[in-house]
Amino acid sequence: QQQLCNSHCLPARAGSIASPGSGRRVVPLGRRRASLGKVTAYAYPTTRRVVDAAKSSLLQDVHVAASNPSLQLLQDYAPAKKSAKQQNGSRTKDGFYEVEMTVQDDELDEYGVVNNAIYASYIHSGRDVFLENVGVGVDYWTSTGNALALSELNLKFYTPLRKDDRFVVRMKVVKIKGVRIIVEHLIETLPDRKLVVDAKATAVCLDNKYRPTRVFPELSTKLHQFFLS
Repeated sequence: QQQLCNSHCLPARAGSIASPGSGRRVVPLGRRRASLGKVTAYAYPTTRRVVDAAKSSLLQDVHVAASNPSLQLLQDYAPAKKSAKQQNGSRTKDGFYEVEMTVQDDELDEYGVVNNAIYASYIHSGRDVFLENVGVGVDYWTSTGNALALSELNLKFYTPLRKDDRFVVRMKVVKIKGVRIIVEHLIETLPDRKLVVDAKATAVCLDNKYRPTRVFPELSTKLHQFFLS
């Protein structure tokens, strides 16, 4: 389990900087705080900009055995705005559900590729589309007082996505047991289907007091019908 957050911060410069040919000494403007979710970085006004990692991609582990009101809910992992153009998802012949997306300019880092933290947002967005389409999306859970939480997310990177790349997020529930739902995810390029990310997520169900509980019957039924039947 790891936190996937790339913050690119430059080291502080001490003293003042001489302005060529001016005969004057220019005092740096100093540094200002730039908030990256729960991570704080410093950005210098006179240097290149800091690439902010999306708050939705700052992953925190959920301790299933403990009651913790600060658990990060699945809906909290959604991007503040729709970061990728999405289409309605569909089921494939191999049993996966996939959603097509397109890389956006503000998802790139200074190297011109998608920031590592953004892939967690892609995975969440695809999962959110699926849950909405089967009738158990975020609005449903908030109306019941229950919730879903992400307890684990492991990602393995194969090749980067770049500006305007089209890709699909593929997902498949592989196991439902006790309070846990194990979901396999794949991100592949379009149209050549080159593997970008292989990920496995574990979600847990929480009651209205944020305590782990057995997978909700209505959710279990939907998932079995779609993936395991």
